[in-house]
Amino acid sequence: MLVACRRAFAILALCAASATGAAAQSLPTLQEYPLRERVFGPGGAFFPDYVTPSYSGITYVTGNGAGTKGAIFAAGTTDYNCQQTQVPTIQVLSAPARGRVTMGYGAFVATGRDGGAMNPCMGRAMKGVVVRYKGPAAPGDKVVLRVTYPTMGAWYDHVVPVSGR
Repeated sequence: MLVACRRAFAILALCAASATGAAAQSLPTLQEYPLRERVFGPGGAFFPDYVTPSYSGITYVTGNGAGTKGAIFAAGTTDYNCQQTQVPTIQVLSAPARGRVTMGYGAFVATGRDGGAMNPCMGRAMKGVVVRYKGPAAPGDKVVLRVTYPTMGAWYDHVVPVSGR
């Protein structure tokens, strides 16, 4: 179905370009961008530069949840345009017995990267899962988290120090 649509759009574009002499934005000629590449190639039907974002453009970002009361950690996923993609799952592996760890969807600033492609999103506000800790904490107490990212199922463990709140 997709191939048929691409063929139809390519043919329409060629007919329109030849009938009017030029389109609003000059289309590449068949010598510059052959019909076979328009229909079966990785680019678009009209322009070779158009591509759909792929999984390789996804970045797994982390942050400390600064600005959110009680936040100790945050994680999310983003594409190379800094748009949020799917939200990761966070599991608490261990935590101080006297405190309470909660999680929820919220905003954070991306300060680190667990994996994925490099992108310009570091230091920007993102959305994802924010982890909060409430309760007393002794010096050296920590929370151990396992962050599982969607799409590929990659997971990373994080050891986060906590202070009493």
